[in-house]
Amino acid sequence: MRRLLFLLLALLPPLTAQAADEAAHRRVFSAANIPAPGGLPSASLSIGFTQHYRGAVPHAAFAFAQGEDGRAAWAMASGHARPDEAEREAVQGCERQIRRLRQPLNATCRLLASDGQIIGGPSIPPEQGALGPFTRSAFHLHRGPAGAEGVVVWGHGYGGAGEEMRGAPLPGFLTALNEAGYDILRFDRLPGDDALALTLPRLVRALPLLREAGYRRVVLGGQSRGGWQAMLAAAQRPDLVEAVIAAAPAAHGEMGRSPEVQAVALEDFRRVLAGLRETPLRLLVILFEEDEFDPDPAQRARALAELAAERRPPTLALWPPGPVRGHSAVGDWRFTRDHAACVLTLLQAPEAGAPRGLRRRSCGGG
Repeated sequence: MRRLLFLLLALLPPLTAQAADEAAHRRVFSAANIPAPGGLPSASLSIGFTQHYRGAVPHAAFAFAQGEDGRAAWAMASGHARPDEAEREAVQGCERQIRRLRQPLNATCRLLASDGQIIGGPSIPPEQGALGPFTRSAFHLHRGPAGAEGVVVWGHGYGGAGEEMRGAPLPGFLTALNEAGYDILRFDRLPGDDALALTLPRLVRALPLLREAGYRRVVLGGQSRGGWQAMLAAAQRPDLVEAVIAAAPAAHGEMGRSPEVQAVALEDFRRVLAGLRETPLRLLVILFEEDEFDPDPAQRARALAELAAERRPPTLALWPPGPVRGHSAVGDWRFTRDHAACVLTLLQAPEAGAPRGLRRRSCGGG
């Protein structure tokens, strides 16, 4: 019997390098690696580790605690100078989460992973490399232009000249796109050089590099300023971009109570949409309640719904209700749970079958 098994294995085709890499990623970023009581981690913990942690920047770490009742707390640290700093911050962040719980959690925070290493388990080396100003997302699988369905270039927000954003983790829903075959690249900018008038031309000039490298589909995305400049860049070069994902796009600072600033921000948003009206781009804009940088989410959602009725390419506004709120809510695990399928469907489905208009509820069905 053993000899027959060896003969059968010898007849199987060899595992390709890409298949081996994909298998290695599945082994590391699997909920099976979470030693939770009862064997099953909570939904929040599973999504946090298997999808959000992949968007972190080395040095990065993930810590968690889960009680016998199934409730869990977790935190991850990203972009630290040393592994021990990331590990300490992840554990401390997990402990802060426990203190915020209304009912005590009878569990202790412990480290699950540090960079690409499961503590006491499998590991992968973080991705390295760049294409012009675009760097590889360290823990997403990089297939390269020949093996990928396309590429997503994601730009972070802007917190001022003194706030470092290059270590900020990517939203968890990007992992769904990575699983579907898209490479994930980061468009990181030095805080002191991140004026829109400087970085937007840099982004536009770099777009041809993606085509020259061989990527068949290019998706531009980003959060806050990153989302705003993704829309502007795509409007300038629709021949080089297939889709745009703009999460809480903003470029006017906090709205406060100034009607003048709100009016200008709304008018500028409508102008940006007008620049995309005649393009073949698929467009997704993600809006949130209680976003201090959004002049009026209801009016922006209405403008997108009107645009969706005017153009053939899929055009969608996601405006989640309920607890997913605030300018940075695209990083909330509940947004990943409820809306990742909608993002993927917008990109992958035929035009007639892609979601369009305004959607507020879960996109579990795509």
